[in-house]
Amino acid sequence: MTAQATLLLGALPGETLDAAVGRMAALPAWRPFDDRAMCFVAAFSRRLAMDTAARPYPELLALAHWFRGARLRELAARQQAGDAASFAVGRGLAFHLAPANVDSIFMYSWLLSALAGNANIVRVSQKPSPQVDRFVAALHATLADPAVGHAMTGRLLLLTYPHEAEVTRAISQAAQLRVVWGGDATVAAIRAIPLRPTAAELVFPDRFSAAAFDAAAVLAADDAGLVKLAGAFYNDAFWFAQQACSSPRVLHWVGSAADIDAAKARFWSALGAELTRRAPDNTAAMTMARVVAAFDYAARGAVTVNEAPTGFPLRLHLQRPPDRELRDLHCGNGLFLEQSLASLATLAPQLDDRDQTLAVFGFGPAELQAFAAALPPRALDRIVPVGKALEFDAVWDGVDLLAAFSRRVRISSAT
Repeated sequence: MTAQATLLLGALPGETLDAAVGRMAALPAWRPFDDRAMCFVAAFSRRLAMDTAARPYPELLALAHWFRGARLRELAARQQAGDAASFAVGRGLAFHLAPANVDSIFMYSWLLSALAGNANIVRVSQKPSPQVDRFVAALHATLADPAVGHAMTGRLLLLTYPHEAEVTRAISQAAQLRVVWGGDATVAAIRAIPLRPTAAELVFPDRFSAAAFDAAAVLAADDAGLVKLAGAFYNDAFWFAQQACSSPRVLHWVGSAADIDAAKARFWSALGAELTRRAPDNTAAMTMARVVAAFDYAARGAVTVNEAPTGFPLRLHLQRPPDRELRDLHCGNGLFLEQSLASLATLAPQLDDRDQTLAVFGFGPAELQAFAAALPPRALDRIVPVGKALEFDAVWDGVDLLAAFSRRVRISSAT
């Protein structure tokens, strides 16, 4: 098993993977928000925030900000306000399998699991990633800090290996918790590998996300507000080339036909200026993916193409609601499907359990609450303002991660 895996961080000197897994499986779980874990994560957050080499990667700066000391104290207070008749403790050894498309998600997963009291083994993609490199460098430095690193040494193992079932099976058999971030095929393949009977599993498969704009609100925005909206939408859609599960791929326009046409012209012009200013990646491979997807949509009679398919971004107007087939065709990479709706309420029946996040602009609380009440079972886990689609939360895909990463021992009194 050792020969198939590359140990990136956390193995003790001379330790093989087999030995590391056996040692870590025997480590005691800590209580959630143990001072040792809190101090380590806070120190890591500060170090990453001050790392000048991390500045080009906004997702790393967002990660550092999310785990700042004030947030940790807030999370700890929330957890400690739970059931007084039970004792919270980590599950033991947690095994995280990270996705290839969004590097930062495993970082949140691991840090929250560490705060929950677990020892952690994390498999990252073999695809080169400067973001992962900076993350690992900050971890190395924090582990080397005698003030906070000693207690955490040996409780984290970061590794990479090909999609080898043998390695995954061996680690899974030792783990008390398995956390799978990936596509549907990845989830199915990992689920086929058994866990020990007492272990728990969390899976985060393919999801689909969209945005909804009230056309009248876009028209009512002043120039500064429109620039702010374009910048917020850029952050949602272009940080990961629309590859994140929460990145919007469809833009639903709500209002009259005249308002929608005028709002589209105003918004896309502002976004074009934002793209010119920030110059996101638009490689030949990304362009080709958009062109192929556009022709595929057109061949199915699903869209109207009103511009050159090599455009960036490429906009396709839907002729029918985006069912699962049309969603599966979406390649990201700056491709946006657009749909016109008379009201937000008409969107609800189109959604299902694949839909995760809806980023919204221009709708009031009452309208959003009525919309949420009309959703089909399991449709949408998040309704957020535009600009917040990629913002991580300790409740993800409807799962309270800190609660799921720990367990509670019920303590009954003698009387």
